[in-house]
Amino acid sequence: MFKKRYFPINHNFKTGLLCKLFLSIGVILLAFFIFFVIISMVFNDDSTGFAKQLYDIATSTMPESLLSLSLISLAIGIIMYFFYYQFTKLAEIAEEIENSEKFKEN
Repeated sequence: MFKKRYFPINHNFKTGLLCKLFLSIGVILLAFFIFFVIISMVFNDDSTGFAKQLYDIATSTMPESLLSLSLISLAIGIIMYFFYYQFTKLAEIAEEIENSEKFKEN
């Protein structure tokens, strides 16, 4: 008879790690977007030096790009969390079935 292979949830597809990674990247990019929005509100076109450079960056298309990348990353993180949750439930069900089969054999 074939040996049953059991893959615990911690050693499968690393969905928990990917979930945390994508969610943290999304939050960091969202923080940068909020920073640039605040910069564009505080400084104006009459600013000089470093403030003028920050204002130019804040009024370019970069903040919108950061927002879109942030939303994509957050969505992937949420999807990965859903997969992680489903794999956890599946591992619990598989463990219950395995324990019930051991109980029946004895």
